[in-house]
Parts: sequence; C-alpha cells; structure tokens
Amino acid sequence: MSILYNEVQPENNSPNGFTDNQTISFVIKGDGSKMVKNSMRLDFDLDCCSTFVSVGGANTLVNPNTRIGVNNKIGGHAFISECMIETQSSGVLETISDYSRVANVLSTASMSEEQYYTQMAQAEGRQSCVDAARYVVQAVAPNANIQTGGGAPPGGRAPAGATFAERLAVLTAQVNQDLRPDAANDKTSPAQFSIKPYCCLNRAIGDDVSLAKLGFIRVEFTLSRSQVALMGGDATGTAGFVMRNPRLRYISYPDNGKQGKVMMNTVVSLRSTANSQFHNVQARVPLQNASGVVISYIDQARARDTREDSLALEQYPSLDRLEYLFSDNNQNYIQYPIEDKDTMVKLGIQALSDSGMHQATVNRLVANQGTLHGLSFQQFIDLTKQKFSVQLTSSSVHMATSPVELHLLFLGMLEL
Repeated sequence: MSILYNEVQPENNSPNGFTDNQTISFVIKGDGSKMVKNSMRLDFDLDCCSTFVSVGGANTLVNPNTRIGVNNKIGGHAFISECMIETQSSGVLETISDYSRVANVLSTASMSEEQYYTQMAQAEGRQSCVDAARYVVQAVAPNANIQTGGGAPPGGRAPAGATFAERLAVLTAQVNQDLRPDAANDKTSPAQFSIKPYCCLNRAIGDDVSLAKLGFIRVEFTLSRSQVALMGGDATGTAGFVMRNPRLRYISYPDNGKQGKVMMNTVVSLRSTANSQFHNVQARVPLQNASGVVISYIDQARARDTREDSLALEQYPSLDRLEYLFSDNNQNYIQYPIEDKDTMVKLGIQALSDSGMHQATVNRLVANQGTLHGLSFQQFIDLTKQKFSVQLTSSSVHMATSPVELHLLFLGMLEL
C-alpha cells in the first residue's frame, strides 16, 4: 500500500496573509483515495507585531525585548477562533466556535509537564512556562556566521576557542547582516507553527475516511482577534498578527472501495455571563449524541484586557453550589446538585475522559494552573429536544461589579 503525504493550499489564498476574523478555506479532493484519520495538520508562518498597521503594511515586528506572547499551553492554536468541517455528502459535520478556549481546556486537563518538550508540542508552539511563549512568536535568526579577528568567510564557523563576546557581537550585528527583526536588511525568517487541530477528523476511531464516498471535504478556520490570541505587558491595542503561507496537510492511501464506521469526538460551545449570586444557564444544544459537559470561567474584565490571558481557566468566585438539570434518554428528569468543590472538578475530568481525552487527570489540571467543572452523562443524550440547565450559586458580593464569563463545552460523538 502506497502512502501519500498531501498538502493543500487555501482556495482563498492571500499572498500577503490573513489577520483578525478572516477565514481561511481549504478543500480536500481525493477521488480514489482514503484520508488517514487523525492525520490532518495546519502549517503556517506568523508575523507577530507590536504595532500592526495592515496586512502587507509597515508593521513593526516583536523583538526579544517585547513582552508579547501567546497562551503557553496551546501555542499556535491561540490564533484560531473557529473551525468548521463540511463534506459534500453530509453537509456541515462540525463547527467549533470558541476554538482556542476548547484547545486550552483539552490541553490543560491532559498534558503533563514532560509533554511540552516533545517535538510535536514544540512544533505547535507549546511551552512549559509563560515566558517561553513570548519567543515562539518572534522572528527566527538564521545560523549566524561566527566571525573572529576581522571575519570568517560566509558560512564559516567559529573556532573552538571563540569567546562569548565574539559570538555575541556577531549575533547582534554581522557584516552585511543585521539580525534584528526590524532591520532594513532583515534576513530573519518568520515564526513557524505546525498544529494538529482539535476537529472531529483528528479525534476519530474506526475506519479511515473514503473521499470517494464523502466527496470533497471543506475545512475552514476563522482567525482569532489579536486581543484574544496575544497577551503580555506590551500587548496593547496596537498589537496584531499576520498568518502567512497557510497549508493543510494530511496522509492518504489508495481507496479500497469500502467505508466502515468512523466515530468522531466533537464539541459544541456556549457562552454566558454571570452578574448575580444566583445564575441560571438554559439552552437547547445542537448535539444529538452528547456524553457530558465541561465548564470553564474567566473574569469578564480580564477576558477583555488585551494584556491578560483571555483563555485562562479561572475559578468561579465563592461557588457554593452547582446544579445540572436535564432529561435522560428515558425522559427521566435529572437534578444533579453538587456542593463539594473537589467533586465538581473530578466530575469535569471524568466528562473529558469519557469523551476520548483519556489522559485527562485532576493532577495535570492543577499542575497546569486550571480549573474546570463538569458532568459525565454516563450515556449519549439528545440535547436538541430539550433545554439543558446549569444553576450556579455563589456567596460573592462582587458579582454585579465583577461579572464572570462561563464557557460551556458540550462533549459528544459524531458518526460517518
């Protein structure tokens, strides 16, 4: 069996790149081939700007002294706000809004510290600490020609006895080569990312995907607002980014003429704002096979502050009681009240584990400085035919002046 490594360019490609709220659309066409499940990756170059003017404009790139970075636990995923998967035969399979927060929830709960140092995590721009996430968005200097005593030829290497001062001098200002990102004769290359999107086609079990049966597959990414993607002390209203040269990659092989079942994990996200001690969220969720729900929180003021991490998984202030209300498949009305804070977290981790994130643990969530609540339904429930409710009771007296954003992630399953 011959394996093919495929690369797709956007059908709406822009030579100057893409920025806030713009959509990048890819179409996968592969008559006579099968796409290997869980093999899709998005590669792109990134220009991160301390002062953004326009795409293709005179933007000022960040430098090593600029305090601008991304959420260290998700790296390049921070630049995606929405992901949509559509097939020719089945229509829209999945739309993940609030994508970067979904990525943070899944990563924070499941990644250990050691995993941040793997090659895959480094390719995605993930880092073990916040400070390191500044450097992944900076332009990359080429291998410098270390020159001593007046100059080695281009491409020459420093002798074994080269001093630190000699190396530093060359790294900062070589002959005919200034390594500062904003230099007139800039020879640096942009930051590069290769991320594996958290879409249903990358969270699948069962058979591979027959493109002959499904027809084309459209994959669309809507980019985040800079205020959400970027963070740090210098991330003011002028900061921005340009995503350039995006490519979608996947693996395929010749179709065998069969299409077995493909089961795919998916997420539907909803948002609400709590501004009182008692808050009730009630919604009809467009998910037929829901297995659970996970809730994350962030102070609304911090979520809107360009310098703060808008994707942080914060604690709900003085939460005394959390109650879920819904009906199971037998039309039994369920009220599930929880008052123990540890149980709130453990049930959220269980919901993630039951939806395919088997690496999720409470210890990893705590080590990654996150807080999640949730509930596993212990069965697949059709939420399109009922209203799902969550009630939160807090003893905080500051809810009116410091509202909290709730992000509900409903976990479920799709079938091809």
